[in-house]
Amino acid sequence: MEALYELIHHFVIDLTKLLMLLLELTGAFIIILVAFQTLCRFVKLKYKQTSTELRIRLGRGIALGLLFYLAAEVLRLITIRDYTDLAIVSAIIVLHVIVSVLVSWEVGHSLKHVREELEYDHDSESKF
Repeated sequence: MEALYELIHHFVIDLTKLLMLLLELTGAFIIILVAFQTLCRFVKLKYKQTSTELRIRLGRGIALGLLFYLAAEVLRLITIRDYTDLAIVSAIIVLHVIVSVLVSWEVGHSLKHVREELEYDHDSESKF
């Protein structure tokens, strides 16, 4: 019975590590893909103007990628062996949450800015 327990334990740990790796790779792929797309769109603007839409898209992509990293860190909790590992994983999770909140705030702020510009444009057009 002890051997079966050890076999299942190692299987779960190995499966968890594989899932963590897949989640981290997915997060990295999303961030790289969104950054590349944003760079291509920025080049199409010929460096003459910056677009709030580009910042919003990049922020949303980073937030999505960070969510995958956060999911990997939550899975890492399964593999913790001592309090030092717990402190490290907890610090990483807190940092991920802070960065995600900041990115979400930036995206929300940018969306508010776009709405205000659209309202101003609409008000200016209606006066003429």
